[in-house]
Amino acid sequence: KTSHNTTTTRTILQSVIAASTIAMLSLRHIFAVAAIAHITWIWIDSPKPVYFCPLNREGLTNDWTDENCYWSTSYAEAREKFVSLGNRLREQLILSQDENAFLDLLDVQSITYDIAGNSEDYKSLHAIDASTLQTISPERDTVDAILLTMRVPDDHVDIIHSSGTHGVEGYLGSAVQIRFLHEIFLQNEALLENKGRENTSGDGNGKVRKILLIHAVNPFGMRHHRRTNENNVDLNRNVLAPDKIKSVIERDPNYFGYVDMDPVLNPIYNPAPLQSGNDLPEQSSYDTIHTFMKEVGSIASVIASIVKIIASKGYSNAKRTIVSAQYHKKAGVFYGGNGRWENSVVAVQHAIDEFAGFSLSSGDADAQSKVLWIDVHTGLGKYGSYTSLIKKEVTDNNLWTSQLNTLVADLEEKQASNSKAVSSGYEQTVGFINGDVLCPPPACFAVSQEFGTRPGVAVILSLVLENKGFNSWGKSEYAYLTSNAFQPQRLSWRRITLRGGSEMLLAALKF
Repeated sequence: KTSHNTTTTRTILQSVIAASTIAMLSLRHIFAVAAIAHITWIWIDSPKPVYFCPLNREGLTNDWTDENCYWSTSYAEAREKFVSLGNRLREQLILSQDENAFLDLLDVQSITYDIAGNSEDYKSLHAIDASTLQTISPERDTVDAILLTMRVPDDHVDIIHSSGTHGVEGYLGSAVQIRFLHEIFLQNEALLENKGRENTSGDGNGKVRKILLIHAVNPFGMRHHRRTNENNVDLNRNVLAPDKIKSVIERDPNYFGYVDMDPVLNPIYNPAPLQSGNDLPEQSSYDTIHTFMKEVGSIASVIASIVKIIASKGYSNAKRTIVSAQYHKKAGVFYGGNGRWENSVVAVQHAIDEFAGFSLSSGDADAQSKVLWIDVHTGLGKYGSYTSLIKKEVTDNNLWTSQLNTLVADLEEKQASNSKAVSSGYEQTVGFINGDVLCPPPACFAVSQEFGTRPGVAVILSLVLENKGFNSWGKSEYAYLTSNAFQPQRLSWRRITLRGGSEMLLAALKF
């Protein structure tokens, strides 16, 4: 009986101590525990299997049997796959001409833009033909483009497909492009074995369409798992029309409430980064733990501030403040630049207007020219599902707009049920890469395909911490957070999103 009473007393005492401890915890500590749990979940998100995906001709045919071969673990790997597939297609085209085989692929052209340095025009970007890619160091950041000219039986719109506008988000768009190129490669291999097949375009004088694939618009961000580029500029807010630059740059910094949210979006805290290297002084075990706890406390503080600001402003208003960007604080998150187009934007403009010959932004586009531009993003929406951010102000009653309305209705039917929540808040946002400046209506119609990843608060947290780490220490100390926030490693997410991205591209090809 005495033993039973002692055990009961001990249990009660433990319960009281536990309850008292919880009661004494501040909100900051509670969020610290939540932060640790979230980061731990990210670390164990899923295994990252390594697949053998050779780039030689035989390997492309025989060993790329798993969808994971379309994905890459780094910018350098993604670029190598993209460029190599373009070269393989060019080789196929030469082979088909030598053997009098008939392919729907009429021409393959590649171009590379070395975007290092300050450039006011594309001539300073060192645009070179992809056949000389080996002269560029793997450490260089380049925007690469492949232009496919295809034979089609009747009139079709031309296609632009871009990836990596937001750097770290580029791995999905890259996978979609690599898969598309690989499937064309496999189709051509089959056709080369059947040299005498009939001409599907009738008399051989059928129409042609151009498909321009722009890979890694923001190569620096993709390489370093940042959403912005080396100048901390959000390229999807940087493409301002010349007549709007002054009004946007000089507007009230708090026009959308950014100044009010500045302490939350650009926090200041003291702990040194957790990193290793000979340049750092040795730390005792106590100092290491102390630094780690300070860092956890900082993360918890940011989480608490984000939750507080959302509770006070409302999620929609807070989101509008964030996505509308700012143009006054270079080191701040969501910085759109100083009015000058970044080198990547100049490269994209040249690829579209000069390399592909669409002449959209110059105003010299053919009256009959019709271009559909898909720009791929990740981060917002239901996990794995996609939302099509599109402009619906199509009023002209002609065949082009009628087809657009059909496409829009088809896309809206397929996308996630919470798509309206994803697309809200962008009403007054300017500077999109595929906005009216580079993709002017009615000749060009833009679609931004947004895939869901993590909860919105987690995505914002990763951006805030990564930006602070990069601008404080010059390194992406929190790059692992943005990487996992914008490109989950789960195989299920990869399968769903790759299927959705390919679905969108195929829908465009039928248009």
